[in-house]
Amino acid sequence: MKQVAVFFIALIFCFSQNGESQELKNGYAVLSKSDTIACKIVFGGPNGTDKTQISTITADGKEKIYKTKDKQVLAYGFDQMGVPFDYLFVDLGRKVETGFFRLIENGNPYKLYVQNNSETVNGVTTTTPYYVLFNGRGDSVDFLVSGVSGWKKKLEEFLKDDPEAIENLKSVNRQDVLKFIKSLNEN
Repeated sequence: MKQVAVFFIALIFCFSQNGESQELKNGYAVLSKSDTIACKIVFGGPNGTDKTQISTITADGKEKIYKTKDKQVLAYGFDQMGVPFDYLFVDLGRKVETGFFRLIENGNPYKLYVQNNSETVNGVTTTTPYYVLFNGRGDSVDFLVSGVSGWKKKLEEFLKDDPEAIENLKSVNRQDVLKFIKSLNEN
């Protein structure tokens, strides 16, 4: 009986160490050669997709991990229950923020991407959105939304040709960045 109990404990220990389940989602990856491949995106497990890498399985069953530092993947995406999730690789030249950003506003002329960065200090985890905003010309500005980051100044400079947007920006708080960008696209 002891041997059976030890066996089950060992089995549970093994699964708790390596047993993170993987989830596969039908999607695509845009490679740096501008080739788009249909693939399954791998989430979970020790080599799952995150902001620094994308794990894929191609139609012929080949597994491939693309790391952002190698700059082999420009974008990827998948659909979950009818909701598209599209990500763009953005190299900001800083290790913490460089990586995949999720498209949250696909308007005209502005496209807004976000990457949520988490930090734990003294057991308290804080998640802060880091945005990249593109205009119709392909120019971009990146900004961290926090009380001391100067994000409104960055947006004022980026939107300098639109006095109405700058005026409206004065009343925007951190939680309303997406709503603000949507309003710019509606005008």
